[in-house]
Amino acid sequence: MKDSFVYSLFEEATPGTFEDGYVFVIPPDLATADQDPDAGYWHCDIAHDNDLTWSDMVYLLFGLPAGTPVQRDWAVARYTEPSRTILERVRTYALRRKLGFIIDAAIRGVGDSHRWIRVLAVPILSKRNGRVVALHGLKRPI
Repeated sequence: MKDSFVYSLFEEATPGTFEDGYVFVIPPDLATADQDPDAGYWHCDIAHDNDLTWSDMVYLLFGLPAGTPVQRDWAVARYTEPSRTILERVRTYALRRKLGFIIDAAIRGVGDSHRWIRVLAVPILSKRNGRVVALHGLKRPI
């Protein structure tokens, strides 16, 4: 879909946005994320205590009002087993190897509603030292 936010990340990227393929070295702007009605966009700032930034759709997937402060530990606890274990293993491997990943996972929203989501994550590297400083991606219902 040429008018989607994800498409625009890759097709309209300014020079220097990517390094070694599709690995971000410049974080995407979440300001236009809500223009894609089927996906929620998120950002995890690994360099700053895993601070999370979510678009409205991600809040909706987890059953929270938009803008609610969320800690990563709380969000990870919403993944049911074995999805939580898989998420943590794949995330750890991806961070170590500077890779993106896609997984399908089961989550429990507020009020114990269960749903399946697809999680896509892409690392953001520091230009200074090449380390992963953040993960950015999308979550969508499946």
